[in-house]
Amino acid sequence: MDPLMTIWVFFIGCFIGIIIGVMLSYRTAVTPLQHTIAKLTSQDEQYHETMKYYPYNPDRFRFLHGPVDGIQFEEDSILFVRFKQGDIPRTKEQEKIKDLVENGKVQWFEFITK
Repeated sequence: MDPLMTIWVFFIGCFIGIIIGVMLSYRTAVTPLQHTIAKLTSQDEQYHETMKYYPYNPDRFRFLHGPVDGIQFEEDSILFVRFKQGDIPRTKEQEKIKDLVENGKVQWFEFITK
């Protein structure tokens, strides 16, 4: 075989290998990230839809993701917030937190780091 032809076949093989490698990397890395981004965007849209009717300033709300949905910081109070959908009852953990708050068992704790 001609040496020039061997070099061309080598470079074409490398080019095809790079294309296949990029495609496989895209499928294994980028596609799952796209699904994650779509899921988070959907959750963000649901959050904004819920907050349209929220009676407090949403800029002062911090989302926690459980066991309570978030904390609302007001000028004269702090509220633990649970977004309730339908007739879904509180969990045992949420019920315990509600009882602790209502019984004044909430404290301030400051942890000093170095």
